[in-house]
Amino acid sequence: MTTRAPRPTDLVALVTFDEDVRENLAVTRERLAQGNGAPTPLAAAFAQWLHLGRRTWVSIAGRQIRGIATARELNARHAWEIDTLIDGDDAEGSEVLEDLLRQAILAAEHAEATHLLMRTRTDGPAAEAASRAGFSRVQAERLWSGRMAAPAGNPAGVREWTEADSFPSFQVFCRSIPVAARQSMAMTVDEWNAVRDRHWQVRGDGALVVEREQRVVGVARYARASGQFTFGVEPDAHGAADALLAGLAARLAEAERQFALVPAAGPTEDAALRRAGLEADPEGFALFCKRVLQPVKEETYARAGIPITGG
Repeated sequence: MTTRAPRPTDLVALVTFDEDVRENLAVTRERLAQGNGAPTPLAAAFAQWLHLGRRTWVSIAGRQIRGIATARELNARHAWEIDTLIDGDDAEGSEVLEDLLRQAILAAEHAEATHLLMRTRTDGPAAEAASRAGFSRVQAERLWSGRMAAPAGNPAGVREWTEADSFPSFQVFCRSIPVAARQSMAMTVDEWNAVRDRHWQVRGDGALVVEREQRVVGVARYARASGQFTFGVEPDAHGAADALLAGLAARLAEAERQFALVPAAGPTEDAALRRAGLEADPEGFALFCKRVLQPVKEETYARAGIPITGG
């Protein structure tokens, strides 16, 4: 079995699998908004994702395609996200997923990408394959959904996000995310900007901040049409999560439902989401990251000082 980029001749081999229905094990925020639809036939998946803007790899056994993986850019060309991962091999102990992920890592290295991210079900085969391929589990995530009651007015301290809030938002990320997760994914503001997923938002969507004593202590992003949002607050910012959720409820009132994917280990956010009337999905997700290129540390040598005495 080999794993490589697809060739035109692979289309012939793929046709033999046209009746096979396989689940895409890579979960993007757009897919969360679409709900749990039927899995895609392997050939249809190949035709859908093999186009410009995608990096594609296939796993081959003889003349048969056993799996497909694709990756797309996030908010920068050097940060990629695995958005398709399909295993078409029914053999027990199949290594298709791990081979596909390793091929994606090699391609990222050749392209001088720095980060390769993937989200999948917590206990699924893709999570095991990611760990074997060298990905780090950044964080566990929970999906919350329901209907939030819109407030009568704008909550105190909540306003629309501006470009001037970029660095304060990064500081909220640093204070609300464990250091181990930040070491795997984003230790600088440039890395944080690069790995942020903007594909689930469109023109007209936005972000909010909540301030306490003229300091940003919480940040949220939202998509009006789908009702999806994400948010985070500093652990000691009392009432900030409730204020942000109230602001989000007002802006997402026309959505059929509202839902959020947030870190599972966020007790402040969890309690606020429950108070807002949302319920957690019992099945969780795991966000993985492979830091492909390590930052180069520049060493500075101190010049020896020679004292000069006056005569």
